[in-house]
Amino acid sequence: MKSMGKKAGAVFSDMTTWTDRLGHTELRSFTDKNHHFWLEQNRAKRSKWAKLARQGHDMAWEFAGPGGSYTGRLLIDGEIYTTSEATKKFLSTDNS
Repeated sequence: MKSMGKKAGAVFSDMTTWTDRLGHTELRSFTDKNHHFWLEQNRAKRSKWAKLARQGHDMAWEFAGPGGSYTGRLLIDGEIYTTSEATKKFLSTDNS
């Protein structure tokens, strides 16, 4: 069985299995089979996304590669969303 990441046992949709850590922040990271780099949301930041992570959601941002540009996609609780989709689902005050 092939792992999607570079570490055996790491499962893309389960951030608790991610073992790679980035720099002094120790944020979890994952490189997928397409070499896209996913980086955990820093809960210590003062953004709306950090607040969502502090509320208990596992959240990561996708980049084209290490040091690459943001792709516009997020992983939240094991599901991939565009920024727009995630905003509507998790941050909208009117979900009617």
